[in-house]
Parts: sequence; C-alpha cells; structure tokens
Amino acid sequence: MADQIELQKIYHCLRIIENVKKQIGDEDAVCYVEKAMDLTRKWLNDKTDVSKKLYDLLDDEECSLTLYQESEKDECVIEVWNCIIDAVAYICRKIYEEQGADYFPEPIELVDEDTYSRLIAGYEKCMKQ
Repeated sequence: MADQIELQKIYHCLRIIENVKKQIGDEDAVCYVEKAMDLTRKWLNDKTDVSKKLYDLLDDEECSLTLYQESEKDECVIEVWNCIIDAVAYICRKIYEEQGADYFPEPIELVDEDTYSRLIAGYEKCMKQ
C-alpha cells in the first residue's frame, strides 16, 4: 500500500489537474483529461490496476495527452498541458509501483520526485497567468 505521503501527493496531483484543466478550450481534450482523473479515482477507491490504461491516455500514438500538448500553439496552454502530463505521469508511476511492476514503459521509467517538483513549479507558473 502506498504510504500516506505518496497518497497525499496523488490527491494533490488530482487537485492540480482539476484546477488547470479549466484553461483548456478543446472539449475533447478536457474529456481526455477527465478520463485520466477518473482512472486515478478508480485506483484510489478500489485499487483496480489502471496503470496500462492511464499510460495509454498519456502516450498513445493515435490520441493522447501528449499529442494534445504537441498540437497546442498557445504557450500558456502548453504550460497547462505540461502540468497535466507531469501529474498523470507521476500518478501512473506510483500505480505501477503499487502493482509491483518489474517493468515500466520508458517515459514512466524517467518519472521521479523531480517530476513532482517540476509539476509544482509549473502549476505555480500556470496560476500566475
């Protein structure tokens, strides 16, 4: 079971996503962000392994959070996407760890506490915009 500090960070990531997603104008993109939030809540509520589904929302070749970010032109909204992607990646890493994964997809392998710190700094920047 994830320790209390890790759970607090996951809940904090969800609050950050909730706060910044309002700055995204594309309704389809917001729905995608909400899917990631729903999967995270499902895991928090019943520990269903959602790591693969969450990762697919993050980095699928056809439709993903990173593709939405890459197609954005507005620098402020790109910063919002960076926050969302860092938050989802951090949550995804923690879920993989909790499920006892021996393997992490390469982008998730790179996620660590620096990702969380970058998320907090990015969020502060977003909230000043």
